[in-house]
Amino acid sequence: MMKLTFDNNALNKINQLKNTQDELVLDLDDGIGEFSDYLSQNGLKYNLFITPAKTIPVTFSNVLMSNAGKVYFNHDTELTLDQDMQVIFDYHTSTFQLRSTNTLLEPNFQISKKSPTNDIAIR
Repeated sequence: MMKLTFDNNALNKINQLKNTQDELVLDLDDGIGEFSDYLSQNGLKYNLFITPAKTIPVTFSNVLMSNAGKVYFNHDTELTLDQDMQVIFDYHTSTFQLRSTNTLLEPNFQISKKSPTNDIAIR
């Protein structure tokens, strides 16, 4: 079973942005999909979005539980995730990082409020 844990600093940031109608969406920005405006860098980038529950695309049907609540993600993102992951705040760089037991998945992990940009099927 896949697991994601947020440290206290990440939880505080999420709680500042999230309201009761919002959910968390973990997305791999590959330049396509409802949360990817365009691929803005070489390679792939993970992002965590706080979005109204009613706007989560139906393609984000996978759910994992975390200490911040449900986290929705799609099949493409699932293929690149590890079983045990953490979001931590790195004081040296003042950024959040997505880590697994095996590797650093995202050195500059963005946590932000966002809605899907395309006309899509939603929940």
